[in-house]
Amino acid sequence: MLQQTLISINNTLDKLIAITNQDIEDIKQAQHNTLFNRNIEKDKLVNQFTHLKSQIDDILVKRSETGLDLSQIINPQEDKLLGEFKNKLEEFHNVHKKFSKMALLISNFYNNLLHKISGSEPDIGYQMQPKINNQNQFSLKA
Repeated sequence: MLQQTLISINNTLDKLIAITNQDIEDIKQAQHNTLFNRNIEKDKLVNQFTHLKSQIDDILVKRSETGLDLSQIINPQEDKLLGEFKNKLEEFHNVHKKFSKMALLISNFYNNLLHKISGSEPDIGYQMQPKINNQNQFSLKA
């Protein structure tokens, strides 16, 4: 069961990596609608990943409760798949980090452009509070 779950989670990571790489290309080509249209698929894959990761954790916890050594509860094929999982997770992290940086740069560009055109700061949910005159709050006693 662990072996099949590891295969499934590795396939899910492959799909997430491919979609994220496509997102990067779409950002470069300014195809934002295409990028946004994939969000439903990405959400499904993230939920699938979370579910599979939970299953892996449960299996490993149950196996560890037997008191056996790690080398005895994981066979060589599962160990190989766990290594692949670790590598794919690291690859996804790096690809997603690249995507996130590009998305942030584009967002900042458009926010700055809007600011220059309109002459005002975009409303991001924060409000400036007027400064309190600190001289009125303190008094010295002699």
